[in-house]
Amino acid sequence: MIGYYLALAFGRSLSYLPFFILYRLSDFLAWLMADVIHYRKQVIDANLAQSFPNKSKAELQKIRRKFYRNFSDIIVESFKSLSVSKRTMQKRFVLRNPEVFQDLYQKNKGLIMVMGHHTNFEWTAMCIPLVVPQNCYAVYHPLKNKRFNKLIVKIREQFGLKLFRMSNTYPFMLENEDTKPLYVFMADQSPHKGKIKYRTKFMNQDTPVHLGVENLSKKCNLGVVFIDIHRVKRGYYEIEAKLLFENTKETEKHKVTDTHVGALEELIKSDPANWLWSHKRWKHA
Repeated sequence: MIGYYLALAFGRSLSYLPFFILYRLSDFLAWLMADVIHYRKQVIDANLAQSFPNKSKAELQKIRRKFYRNFSDIIVESFKSLSVSKRTMQKRFVLRNPEVFQDLYQKNKGLIMVMGHHTNFEWTAMCIPLVVPQNCYAVYHPLKNKRFNKLIVKIREQFGLKLFRMSNTYPFMLENEDTKPLYVFMADQSPHKGKIKYRTKFMNQDTPVHLGVENLSKKCNLGVVFIDIHRVKRGYYEIEAKLLFENTKETEKHKVTDTHVGALEELIKSDPANWLWSHKRWKHA
């Protein structure tokens, strides 16, 4: 209990610091992870080498160093989430083409919004209710520590996002009475080894992928939209929506999955440093 309140006090203290000070802290963290701790360096280097076999060692090292800066920015921005205002986030989080969501809403059509762990994915999920007309829902995996879990839920739901447990995904979505919901799904999660049902080519590698987006979009009659997340400058983000499917029921098997995985691959290749390379994405490849 004491540890929780000490951690909360520390986090809140950091959250009240101005952004420019937080980014100086981020610079220090990036240096610490890259040059002192070598945070997950072997995992990052292996992922990069397998994903970009034609890039030189110097090019891969440059991507790794930029990754650490992206990752440290996400960390300090997560602390800022403890006290950031709605008005501040509306200035820092912009949707380039809201008509994609508005058109589906006017058609009484729900959707699955697919994204990857690219730039600040936490802020994206937290802030999406600020820029779309739909009620927004996201799956989450509860933490064992009930106090920290309650805090994380409060942070993520502060602008209107509604969370539901991962174990309750299918019942929640099949029984949800909302006629035009928006569900946030991650495209790059790795399935448990015993639950792998499909593999596809992703970033030059044989990759096991979840089929939830495809299966649930068909069962619940949902459109599928992929979003590119771009960091305009530190602390400022823009997202661009791409309508992949308005209707998926008649699509051939695995077409939906291959399409949204391909969209993520295209984003990563265009901006490789801002993806989460420290994640053991191919541990079951």
